[in-house]
Amino acid sequence: MRFILASESARRVDLLRRAGYDFETRKSGFPEVVLDSPIETVLANAKGKALAVAREHDGVVLGADTIVYLPDLPAGARILGQAKSGEDVERFINLLQGRAHEVHSGVAVATGDRLSVRHAVTRVRMRRVDAAEVASYVGDGEGVGKAGGYAVQGRAASFVEWIGGDYTNVVGLPLALTGRMLAGFGVPRP
Repeated sequence: MRFILASESARRVDLLRRAGYDFETRKSGFPEVVLDSPIETVLANAKGKALAVAREHDGVVLGADTIVYLPDLPAGARILGQAKSGEDVERFINLLQGRAHEVHSGVAVATGDRLSVRHAVTRVRMRRVDAAEVASYVGDGEGVGKAGGYAVQGRAASFVEWIGGDYTNVVGLPLALTGRMLAGFGVPRP
């Protein structure tokens, strides 16, 4: 059975490969949306990515989206997507440090006329990070392209003092949920 990941995310590719899945990747081209709700945001984006690729290719298609959510910020500023620059990384880390946040992922699996869309949330608390640590982290570029501007599997692991929930969700794909969903579509567990 052909299994396609509707993403070229290095983190998602690595997680799926380490889990033992055999798949190919396709960029979805879906223009991501940001809605008021973190759950609605990730579900809409995961669904859009999966369906965009499923329209063009036969097989089981997996789409996913991950964002960081700070519920105590003002409306319109609560959702942190991918950091696009070092300035974003610095701003995001300064917002996240010393407080708890949520990492939300939407996962969608599509094939033919079937579609399943699910959600995962993990709570994370980041310690206070001094200005020199932030500058060093920004300087190495690791946080660019990552939701919330940090990579928990990289140098930013030392910033995180507590995780409640699925660690792989914070990396970028909740593997336990994804595995159950893929099995329901006939993709064998590794």
